[in-house]
Amino acid sequence: MRSGVVERSVQVRRWLARYRRRAPGQLTLLLTVLVLLCLTTGAACALDLQRRKDELAGIADRSAPLTGAAVDIYQSLSDADATAASAFLLVGGVEPAELRERYQLNIAETSTALTTASAGSPTGESAVTVTELAAYLPVYTGLVEAARMYNRLGMPQGVSYLREASHLVQSRMLPSAQRLYRAEITRLAEAQANASVVGWILLTLGILVVGGLVAAQIYLARTTRRILNKGLLVATLAAVAAVSWFTVATTSAAEHTAASRHEGSAAVEALVEARIKVLEARSDEALTLVARGGGKVYEDHFNGVKSRLEGGEGLLAQAKAAAASPQAGQAVDNAITAWQAWLVSHQALRDKDDEGDYNEAIRLAADQGPSGAGRLSSTVDGQLGEAIRHAATRFEEESAKAGGALSTADIGVALLMVLAALGVVAGFAPRLREYR
Repeated sequence: MRSGVVERSVQVRRWLARYRRRAPGQLTLLLTVLVLLCLTTGAACALDLQRRKDELAGIADRSAPLTGAAVDIYQSLSDADATAASAFLLVGGVEPAELRERYQLNIAETSTALTTASAGSPTGESAVTVTELAAYLPVYTGLVEAARMYNRLGMPQGVSYLREASHLVQSRMLPSAQRLYRAEITRLAEAQANASVVGWILLTLGILVVGGLVAAQIYLARTTRRILNKGLLVATLAAVAAVSWFTVATTSAAEHTAASRHEGSAAVEALVEARIKVLEARSDEALTLVARGGGKVYEDHFNGVKSRLEGGEGLLAQAKAAAASPQAGQAVDNAITAWQAWLVSHQALRDKDDEGDYNEAIRLAADQGPSGAGRLSSTVDGQLGEAIRHAATRFEEESAKAGGALSTADIGVALLMVLAALGVVAGFAPRLREYR
């Protein structure tokens, strides 16, 4: 029984060997290989293009909104803390309407961003962080409202509540917001990296298919004495078109995705870091004065923030280097100029406070004139915010271009490679019929 199977197997192998040595067998084998190569390459390229489209869709639908929400939480909390502290510098405990509106807007933006982050289905640590921040927010606003109430009544407890509120933001909420921001910006960078890789392996496979089709035409021309094979010519042109489309689509998408990273999200990251430190400095300046002689810890923190912002490796220099567009670069330059002027005004108010002229120090801190600390700190913050908006717009534009480059490429490449396979069949079929 077993010997019979072995004998039949040997006979089949001998028949295949003889068949391959004959012209019809060789043509059939070549036809089969080329058709399989065309279909396999077309399917692989289409799947790769679809994967890239899914990556870019994930960036637009999940990663970018979550990262933006994390940025908004980070910035809005910092600005709320600085604004609440600034409101306490006013004599009589009556805060200006614009400061109150700004604080309320910051809290509303934080709440909206938390809702966006929660709806974006963050996983793992990010989900826990969003829950923590949502729990802390009403506690913080309650402390600020208590501080406002005591401040309006002229009672010293207001300062204690304000310190507690600021401590909650600085020690709990901002670090949590930073963790969320770091986690989401890392996920965004990974998604951008995956979408920006050029498919060199598939590109090489496509070139091999084209080379195989050209070689098949040369082989047929030599064996059949026919120079032109219309079917293989169509197959070669379709394969060249498919490979070219795949190359242009993937390289264009990769370039635009890389640009969205370097000129968009990475620039936003550097600018946000600088802006947060500026908001911390504004809060420190106000809290130092609110403490009435007991704010050394806030002034020390202000000086630490100053060191982080300045110098060749400082955050402002990094923000300037990251600002890709002329508009963003100009906004950062304006912020740096205002920052230098703010430091001069800050030193003047510190001198007055150290001399015991508290009311004059308060006036300088709240001064909204061209050289006043209040106006200059707002200018630094506003200009960095403007630079962030330009960088965010750049990110959105480049991401849209990356998605556009891949919009119909997967279907187009697949259809062209199917056409190439049909062309191979059409080119070989007449030659095979000649042997019948």
